[in-house]
Amino acid sequence: MDREKEYINGMLTRTALCFSQLEIDKIRNTTLSIAGLGGVGAITVELFARWGIKKFRLMDMDCYDESNMNRQLFATSRTLGRNKVDVAEERIKEINPYAEIELKIADRVDNDNIDRFIKGAGFIIQNADHPSCKLFYLAAKKYKVPLVNGYATISGGRVQVFNYDQSDCTSFLENIWHKIKYKDGKTVDQMTREEIEKFDRDNVHSTAPSVNFVVNIVGAMIVGETIKVIARRGKPVVYPRYRCFDLFDNTMGIRNSNSIFNPDNMSRLISVIKNRIK
Repeated sequence: MDREKEYINGMLTRTALCFSQLEIDKIRNTTLSIAGLGGVGAITVELFARWGIKKFRLMDMDCYDESNMNRQLFATSRTLGRNKVDVAEERIKEINPYAEIELKIADRVDNDNIDRFIKGAGFIIQNADHPSCKLFYLAAKKYKVPLVNGYATISGGRVQVFNYDQSDCTSFLENIWHKIKYKDGKTVDQMTREEIEKFDRDNVHSTAPSVNFVVNIVGAMIVGETIKVIARRGKPVVYPRYRCFDLFDNTMGIRNSNSIFNPDNMSRLISVIKNRIK
């Protein structure tokens, strides 16, 4: 047995007690494009590395600073000021020295780098949180690559898989919202680099509170959904369904993106109406 196989088999000893070798091989041979390596993203990188994934693509434009220390797994006194993609690469290699980082982009997503980040990938992990991240969904739809997204609130979060082989994964309400957001006529996939930067500045949400144990749970749930889809195990929450939870209220459930009775949709509808009035 060669050294790599011996190492990976040892690392996955416990995993192999509940997943078949065929399932493990499918998971390991899936090239993952991971966008956003902060609180949620670092957890996904850590857990995927421990599955022995062979190939990663990483994207994040930021460097670590002190505000990341409360929740971001790779933020330490030694990594402050360093690019998150470089630190993530080192962490992956520490866990699995045989993994390949076939692409690193220490930059924002734009129409020059999106295709090479998405094309040929097996799964997209979308953890980034700028308005221009719509590009990931458009490219995933273009190349028919499944995508999973998740985000944390103060006390809970939401996770959802987008399978573009099944639908375009866009609701009626989202179409209206995007028409309002792009009221100047240019969609994000038509914008220049400078226009995307301005679009993000004008539309980015304010800094939100973050609790580390909530953020970590969202990251773990994203990995779980990805593994379920690749291995075809269990019941992934595929669009229009999504899983939401609140640790403080002790609630967890499945909601439908297209349902008029969904409270999240009601909130967004109110937001759409307010924007139209403006």
